[in-house]
Amino acid sequence: MEYIAEFGFHWFWFAVASLLLIIEVMHGRFIFMAVSIAAVVVGGVSGIYPGMGFELQCLILVILAPGFIWISQATLKERMQKIQMQQDILKNRSYVGRVMNLVSGIESGHSSLNIDGMVWTIQGQDCPAGSQVKVVDMGAGWLKVEPA
Repeated sequence: MEYIAEFGFHWFWFAVASLLLIIEVMHGRFIFMAVSIAAVVVGGVSGIYPGMGFELQCLILVILAPGFIWISQATLKERMQKIQMQQDILKNRSYVGRVMNLVSGIESGHSSLNIDGMVWTIQGQDCPAGSQVKVVDMGAGWLKVEPA
């Protein structure tokens, strides 16, 4: 422990943060990344206040880590739900056969359309805005349409 204190606790916390990021790459649930961010914060604080005791640094980590985990899970939950919804739509090909109104016209064979909060690239014949089109094929982020 004296060696770490002599070398500097902030380097210890940065090493812990790096190790946690390596674990995160293998795990992939953003929990270890949140704790890693907390370790970086503790490392920064211990670098600014080198006289701070190791116990206090551990206490700060124990306080910050659950907060960062909660924040990451709360913000990522909505994004993960959208990704899951888009994967379900692609798997079921739910938009094939659906007729939609174009908000912006198709020019040079391409446009975009916001459907259920997701932006899709539209491919098809040039059509003016307000036209109705029918989806004939779909893929990851794109819809092929023809005039209805």
